[in-house]
Amino acid sequence: MKLPKIAVNRPVSTLMAFMAVLVMGTASYFFLPRDVLPNIELPSLTIITVYPGASAEEVEQQVTRPLERVLAGAQNMKKISSVSRENVSLISLQFNWGTDVTDAANNARDLIELVKSDLPSEAQQPYIMKLNNAMMPVVIYGITAMESYPAIEKIIEDNISSPLRKVEGVGTVLYIAQPSREIRIEVDPFKMQTYHLSIARITEVLKLQNTSIPGGVIKTGDHDFSVKIPEAFSSADEIRKTVITSVNGQIIRMEDIATVTDDLKEKDEIARTNGTRAVALFVQKQSGSNTLQVYKAVAKTMASIQKNLPHDVQVIEIINSAEVINKSLGNLSETLWYAAFFVILVVIAFLREWRSSLIVIVTIPFSLIVAFIMMYALGYTINIFSMMALVIAIGMVVDDAIVVIENISRHVEKGSRPREAAIFATMEMGRAIVASTLTIVAVFVPMFFIGGIVGIMFKQLAVITTVTMLASLATALSLTPMLASVLLKPVRMKKENRFYKASERFLQSIENGYQRSLKWAIHNRYFLIGIVLIIAAITIWQAAHIGTDYIPEFDAGDVVAVIEAEPGTSAEETERIAMKVEEIFRKEIPEQVSSYTIAGQTEKGILTTISFAEGKNVATIGAHLVLPENRQRSAAEIAEAVRKQIAQIPEIEKFHVTGGSMLSSALLGNVKPVEIKITGNNIPEMTATAEKIREAMNADPVFSGVESSSDQGTLELQIHIDQDRASELGLNTALIALQIRQALYGADAGELKEEGDNYNLVVRYKKENRKQAEDLKNIMISTLSGKIVPLSSLAEVTQEKGLTEIRRESQQRIVKVVASVNNVSLSEAANHARKIIRQTDIPENISVEVGGQVSEQKESFNNLWLIFVLGILMVYMIMAAQFESVKDPFIIFFAIPFGLIGIVWALKITGLTLSVVTFIGMIMLLGIVVRNGIILVDYTNLLLLRNLPLEEAVTQAGRSRLRPVLMTSLVAILGMIPMAASSGMGSEMWSPLGITLIGGLTVSLLITLILVPVIYYMLHIRRQRNAD
Repeated sequence: MKLPKIAVNRPVSTLMAFMAVLVMGTASYFFLPRDVLPNIELPSLTIITVYPGASAEEVEQQVTRPLERVLAGAQNMKKISSVSRENVSLISLQFNWGTDVTDAANNARDLIELVKSDLPSEAQQPYIMKLNNAMMPVVIYGITAMESYPAIEKIIEDNISSPLRKVEGVGTVLYIAQPSREIRIEVDPFKMQTYHLSIARITEVLKLQNTSIPGGVIKTGDHDFSVKIPEAFSSADEIRKTVITSVNGQIIRMEDIATVTDDLKEKDEIARTNGTRAVALFVQKQSGSNTLQVYKAVAKTMASIQKNLPHDVQVIEIINSAEVINKSLGNLSETLWYAAFFVILVVIAFLREWRSSLIVIVTIPFSLIVAFIMMYALGYTINIFSMMALVIAIGMVVDDAIVVIENISRHVEKGSRPREAAIFATMEMGRAIVASTLTIVAVFVPMFFIGGIVGIMFKQLAVITTVTMLASLATALSLTPMLASVLLKPVRMKKENRFYKASERFLQSIENGYQRSLKWAIHNRYFLIGIVLIIAAITIWQAAHIGTDYIPEFDAGDVVAVIEAEPGTSAEETERIAMKVEEIFRKEIPEQVSSYTIAGQTEKGILTTISFAEGKNVATIGAHLVLPENRQRSAAEIAEAVRKQIAQIPEIEKFHVTGGSMLSSALLGNVKPVEIKITGNNIPEMTATAEKIREAMNADPVFSGVESSSDQGTLELQIHIDQDRASELGLNTALIALQIRQALYGADAGELKEEGDNYNLVVRYKKENRKQAEDLKNIMISTLSGKIVPLSSLAEVTQEKGLTEIRRESQQRIVKVVASVNNVSLSEAANHARKIIRQTDIPENISVEVGGQVSEQKESFNNLWLIFVLGILMVYMIMAAQFESVKDPFIIFFAIPFGLIGIVWALKITGLTLSVVTFIGMIMLLGIVVRNGIILVDYTNLLLLRNLPLEEAVTQAGRSRLRPVLMTSLVAILGMIPMAASSGMGSEMWSPLGITLIGGLTVSLLITLILVPVIYYMLHIRRQRNAD
């Protein structure tokens, strides 16, 4: 190992190399973007197709099924599922991990083109949505107005949206519930019948009259004049005067058969801010942009925009992502500083000499700064997982330097010159610290290959910790001996220092007591092992009673209630019901800062793209809370209090309330904790089974917000056409359906242009002629011969029930029962669900399975167990190579299961469950707990080579390595305390990790100091006896 010698012999070169790293790392830190989570792009696509005015069954038959048939052939696809609702089709494609989502989107786009001609002409272009961080709004605004309200859409587009789109980093600006201007032409069906007119004819006339056609060019001398016939319509009055037809020489104008109104468009979407009607504006960033910078730029632009808005227009900020980022990263930064303080304190307390302490402390910034260079090179962000990696690493980066400097100091105190001591002592411990560091790296490397959302989130933690540990190793083998050779002096004065003498006596008393305890343990080894096994058995019994969970809920201060009224409820009525929920929020949530309500169905399914629920009978009511440290209740507790009150509103048929983070819910795919999937071929039997399970789950206090995708249906007016009569009139189903749609939904008749803006012309029946079921029979149908007949003469209208939502998986209908969980672990909830299924009478041709976060957790745990086993194998191989023995690693391996004992009791005492986060901590512990064992065993082997008796070699190695073992362990444990004790925003993600590592490290320290030497003695005494 030549590195220590090179570093000591070339101190200036070594120092300049590390200064270069410091400069590059500092620059990288300031260029790194900040975010809550790593850049996440899930291998999935959602295809959204809006079919205005269509029922759920029409959407399924005419849109969803044709698209599913072609999309089922997409490359690398793992699963296809869909939801068909009134007006909109949502098809979800899940691909295998590693699939390029951009290529998958292009492939899906090509497949959609194959079937595009088969889709209804009224259906909008299918929209392909990727799921990533950029999907979530950077900021949400509510815009209110009084007298300016009718013109608010133009005000928003010209004065707000347009400037915001120009802000660097802004991707999309969406606004919903804006009142849109529309020229409405409402015809009288009876007058149309009198004049033998149809909506199609009226629409045709309007388009022909309002067409601009270039007339060519007139050349006169030196000038060319272009000839143009401008559009006829520049106002509603001109439309009223438009000639539609003539009857017996009488000119019939539009005003004779219709009412022309320049008014606001009838919409099925409503937004409210802090209890007032508003327009909701969502600002999304470009993928890869710095969220904080985008928010600051948007907020600055919005501040200047507001100065130029009409006096009654108010812009209210509802939610911004920057608050979550700043607070969560701020909490972790504070944790990092506290961890650094504890680490430095331990180093100073043990080394008791400023030169040695400084050399070790310098390791911290140089090791961490390398991580920033790597993060910048790999395109990472500073997020809670990268910061967690740094907090974890700060307690371990000094370990190698501690071992090295302690050995150098010992040689210097024995009389060696600092320069020679620095080289010799570092090389003496070189193999041991390389092996101990590589054991930590070994358990992190397999994490690079974890799949799923867990892999995306924790891969950065693994990569950053690995790089930081390798950087600390390089620092310990180069910078540490170089600084020691320059700074350390064989000073005798320190031994005359009163503090030094007192502390030395204290440490020596600990060493003497430890040596006596170790001798006792060796002589009473079988009794000791028996006690340990009893403790292990009790722990295993306790471990069986610890529940399991998926990913901890992130409390970002969002409480969201999604309610569903009776199918068929209008958006206005849904708003009225939502206002009752708003009142509950006002009374039950004094912690709220702002609130919003979004009800109804948007024209283009915009809400679906940002993870909001849609539907005329659906409303989302949300509240944003003060910071966690400024309230006594968690978001989940507040959600539970609200849930009980909402349950008393009789108009609400279904609802669920969540408390936590909109972002984490969206990125988990809005998957419920428990989802029961029912499949089969008999829809009534599937629906009946779902209803039985739903009722049983509702009666179980473990579950809340229980919903079934099967419902009692919504009332529909179904038209049964007399095909013989229709044929006699030269009509077919398509022609009749088109005219019915035009009468009720409206027909596009072109645009009115005014001051550079275009406003739609829509022709349909007057409102009073499309309000009752009887009005449907009076719709006038135009035959090919021009004859006008009422619909009642060729069709029968019946009232029947239709589905409001149709779910499919693998191109087959399914029914789901979903539920949230009340104050129990996910594993316990899953057991309750399975018990309910077992107790339910299920027909033979129906299959029922438990999914949701339960199945996500199962898949993640299977992957993590594989990583755990791989970690053990890699650690074993490194130790076998280090000791050149296949048996010695098993001595150190005894520390691993007892480290797990510490984890079990830590979880039991704190009331935590085994989640993905605590599982990651368990895997990390594999590499950490063996480090001290490697140092002990390696030094014991060295003493045996020097011909010391076995017991003396074991006890002397333990005594002489006690201080570095205690230092490295205390540094790691105390470095984790700030993380474990953290209670601010985001702490739900990192506190369990700190608690897990503290529990495991504390117990493994005791095991390493006592049991590892005892096992070493037992194995080697047997070898000696066999050799004899």
